[in-house]
Amino acid sequence: MERTPEESLKLLAESVWKAYGGEGGCPSDKYPEFRQLDDLISTTAWGTEARDEFFSRWSIVEKATTRRFEVNSFAELAHLTWEEADKVAPDIKHPLAPLIRAWQSGPKEVQPVRDTDGNLRSDTIAPRIAMRESGGRTDRLYLPPAHIELDGTGRQTVFPGFGDGNRTGRVPVLPVELYDLGVKAGERRGGRGAAPIPARMLVKLAAAPSTSVRHGERFVTYSITLRDIRDALYPPEFLDGRPRKPETVSRIWPRIREAIRIINHEARIPLLDPETGYGYYHNLLRINENFGRIDLDMPIGVVLDIPPQVKGGVQLPKRLDQWGAESAPAYRVLIGLSFLWHEPGRTHAPIGKRWIRKKGLDAYDPMTDEDVISLAYPSSVTANRRLLVRRAWSALENLEEHGELRIDARRILPPTDAP
Repeated sequence: MERTPEESLKLLAESVWKAYGGEGGCPSDKYPEFRQLDDLISTTAWGTEARDEFFSRWSIVEKATTRRFEVNSFAELAHLTWEEADKVAPDIKHPLAPLIRAWQSGPKEVQPVRDTDGNLRSDTIAPRIAMRESGGRTDRLYLPPAHIELDGTGRQTVFPGFGDGNRTGRVPVLPVELYDLGVKAGERRGGRGAAPIPARMLVKLAAAPSTSVRHGERFVTYSITLRDIRDALYPPEFLDGRPRKPETVSRIWPRIREAIRIINHEARIPLLDPETGYGYYHNLLRINENFGRIDLDMPIGVVLDIPPQVKGGVQLPKRLDQWGAESAPAYRVLIGLSFLWHEPGRTHAPIGKRWIRKKGLDAYDPMTDEDVISLAYPSSVTANRRLLVRRAWSALENLEEHGELRIDARRILPPTDAP
């Protein structure tokens, strides 16, 4: 009796499971359906290498037979075409095998953390990435993301601060948060308006899953809506309490769509392998691009791939979204300070199972002018350092007026109500 396509797919899944060292029989939750493989083909969120291999195999299979099939699934079409091609070319590789492997080893589905009103929580934990040691301190990352493109002459342009990075600075510049992602080389960076949308989306979406993800599953997927992203980028209220007029889909979607493209294809983090000393580039976040009807309830799939170098996370300010929508310098300052204020054993002391802020001044080093520039304008193209110093301190003083921090001489301290 001839097998159905679904039965053949199940046998193929078992074969792939064994081929890659799976122990025992293939678990019941590791059998994909054709529609799930279709999703994997059409999304950029994960399985990039698997898709590339699939299409290279598919081009060979497609040429090996002239028979055509009427089906609604591309993955099923690939399977049926392979079965036909296998009759004349038995050594041809099955195009679905790499996709099945990617699907079997894919991300674990989790739920994003929400507040009591159902909004994505604004004070979640951001990944903390260890890059290189600085004296007795670790968990510091000094390099911006690998953001490279061609200039007008066709030569490679490496964005400011890439190269060897800031090897001696004290301020941790976490690239996925502090770099002006999506702003092209040569354009003004740092400005007085909102922080760039791609950077804010990257921060929000990287921090959305529970903190337990940092200590357990590192490759996870979760689903949100376009409404979630809109409300994070354009909070319902301004910092002064005035209500904000809700943005329409037609106005925000082109910006968010471009931010998704930038995050998926340009936001790579340079990481250092502590054992070999060599670096590599890593995509922390990918967003599905398999969109349907564009409206506020449109589901958006997100995949978070936390590298092994990540060491837990830091607590982010509750009003970070609002600051990001109104002040790029303040937004970067708050994230940078969150890392400076969360050095276990230095600025934080373990009390039982909790971390408590140290109250004395000694744990907080005085800031130099270069330090505050690194906080507020880490990638500015402005050559006038005096101007940057004045603007950076002005941003800090504005944050102090709003109760986000305290300034004691040149020490920048957490607010009195900080956890």
